[in-house]
Amino acid sequence: MNTILTNKIEQFIREMPKVELHLHLEGAIPLETLLNFIKREGKEPSIKTIEDLRKKLTYSNFEHFIEVWTWKNTFIKYERDFKELVYQVLRTLSQQNVKYAEITYSPGDYWRIGLSARKITEYLIEGKEKAYRDFNIRSELIVDLVREHGPEIGMHRLDELTSYRGKGLIGITIGGSEQSFPPDPYIHVYKEAKDRGFRLTAHAGEAAGAESIWTVINKLGVERVGHGIRANEDVELISFLKEKKIPLEMCVISNIKTGVCKCIEDHPIKQYFNQGLIVTVNSDDPTMFNTTITMEFLELVKRLNFTLDDIKKLTLNGIDSSFMLNSEKESMKSQFEEEWQKLLSKYH
Repeated sequence: MNTILTNKIEQFIREMPKVELHLHLEGAIPLETLLNFIKREGKEPSIKTIEDLRKKLTYSNFEHFIEVWTWKNTFIKYERDFKELVYQVLRTLSQQNVKYAEITYSPGDYWRIGLSARKITEYLIEGKEKAYRDFNIRSELIVDLVREHGPEIGMHRLDELTSYRGKGLIGITIGGSEQSFPPDPYIHVYKEAKDRGFRLTAHAGEAAGAESIWTVINKLGVERVGHGIRANEDVELISFLKEKKIPLEMCVISNIKTGVCKCIEDHPIKQYFNQGLIVTVNSDDPTMFNTTITMEFLELVKRLNFTLDDIKKLTLNGIDSSFMLNSEKESMKSQFEEEWQKLLSKYH
């Protein structure tokens, strides 16, 4: 194992099977796809190449990041764009041997330009089904109700999209400005979503502290916590997360790029892992943060001394924490074990 770690770890991690549970569709758009959308509009003559685009997607702080994010989204003009978008995102993931992904999308961000949440969802389902046929990568959709839009719009969005539950749409979340829009107003929306069979997660403990995590668990009834980096501000919360086996969707490079965490060495993921919390590894907005799920795992090995056995445990955590059926989880774990053993033999 040590030989693999020192000499072949990058290739091993690139080839190993993976799952991803915290991935924003619009933040994962491949640069080539975004460049094609930009050229189609013809309004950004200064952006001719991938390198031009990469420079444009740099930012100096979180506020600037939001500006760049908003700018990028202005080139997603049509409902049909979402079919191409999810297809290309899943193609990119499949190239890293991601077997299963739960992809968050925010249809409410496009209502101002007249795009229908239902049509967006239908195109996404078409695109992800095409990706499954072409690349054999499974995926489900999670709709972000977006804190800033408010619970009334959240309830309206839930009503709009309930008919797609079980047909490609599996769950709900709330992203957005956690520190300015606490989760309490969404209590009735989450209760209704649960009654309708949706799976529940929420961003918490990223821009706000431990109390935000307590709220989404105790009041919204989430099954997983998106990020949860600031759980260690409350010792009781750490004990509770461990006892109740509530998974954290951790996004290490994202937390550093947005300034939530100063550097990777300060990130609590290793601490949480050692404490027995259920930690999963995700890339959040890989295009925006210049990362990939492969790079996330590599950084854990290179900078935080995760062993190969630890990495395997993290990937299995991802399967166990997913919203797949239990029978599907067991099947995927068997598949992972088989691939893992082949890779061990290959690189020993």
